[in-house]
Amino acid sequence: MRTTLNLSEEVVKEVEALYGSGNRSKAVEKALEEAIRHKKLKAFMNLKGRISIDTEAVKTIRAAELGEYEDYS
Repeated sequence: MRTTLNLSEEVVKEVEALYGSGNRSKAVEKALEEAIRHKKLKAFMNLKGRISIDTEAVKTIRAAELGEYEDYS
């Protein structure tokens, strides 16, 4: 998708340097993906203490998954 953005030359150069990309579009896309990931992770971390996790159920599911993988060995 083509989009026209007015970005500071300094910011774009820094993003290119951080992501090691000579391609501005790829560098900006990587920065946006990382910003999205960061926001989602922060929102997830804000749930700490608000939800309860059944650790025994998690252990049972993990054990079952490991059992499935061992069958394919």
